[in-house]
Amino acid sequence: MQNVRFFRSLFLLIGVLLVVIILHVVGALRFIEDPLTKLFYKGSGALYTVHVLQGDDTLSETFTGEELQSAYIALQELYTKQVVDRSEIIQLQQENQNLIQQLQFFSEKNWTYYTARVTGKQIDPFESTVLLYFEHADETIPLGSPAITQEGIFIGTVAAVEGNIVTVRLLDDGRTKVGAALLNEEKTIGIAEGGYGKSIRMNFIPQNEKVVAGDIVVTSGLSPEIPYGLPIGTVEAIEKEPYEPFQSAVLSPLAAPNTLQILSIVVDSSHT
Repeated sequence: MQNVRFFRSLFLLIGVLLVVIILHVVGALRFIEDPLTKLFYKGSGALYTVHVLQGDDTLSETFTGEELQSAYIALQELYTKQVVDRSEIIQLQQENQNLIQQLQFFSEKNWTYYTARVTGKQIDPFESTVLLYFEHADETIPLGSPAITQEGIFIGTVAAVEGNIVTVRLLDDGRTKVGAALLNEEKTIGIAEGGYGKSIRMNFIPQNEKVVAGDIVVTSGLSPEIPYGLPIGTVEAIEKEPYEPFQSAVLSPLAAPNTLQILSIVVDSSHT
């Protein structure tokens, strides 16, 4: 008798569950499910509780899912803004330091020069140039004028002037050839040439001249428009053959092309 009642109850329960499932599928129970869902959703707010340590105290605040999502998005936007602001500050600090160094360099010389921010770059194995903007550049900037950065570091020469746009050909450009000199006992001279990747070479150094790694290389003053003594770089390695009339030096430039931000063009260095 008890078994009959058990099975009857079981079949009844299964039948009720099947009816509920069918009514749920067809949407007949939505008028009951929607209010219950909202009720349980509100009740789940306690699952999103944020605890913040402030000194010896712990502050707690409870959020709904939507509030927590909104707070996360706002925090992400604030973080992004702070990163952008920080990057701008770092760039301004670097540019300010560069300007200070250039001003100190020119304060010791009676040269005519123009200073501008780099507005474009073409840095690749075949061409290495930067663009500068100057008002009336075609009237004031001669071709071949030297470009410097920081404390007078020589980085290239003016290759073209079109309207207000000046193209500076950098030292590592394959078309660059500039008179260079070593600050050694012999005052060795040669030609600094680009086209060797990140390095540059000083070619046509007489074979009998003593060149050692670490020697400082400056402009020789033998190239038109370029004064003597602008720092170029240091000797990294020497290449020489026993029966060749000349030797070469691989140079490490003092200024990397991808770091150039503010440059000065020297247009008259006749007054020192």
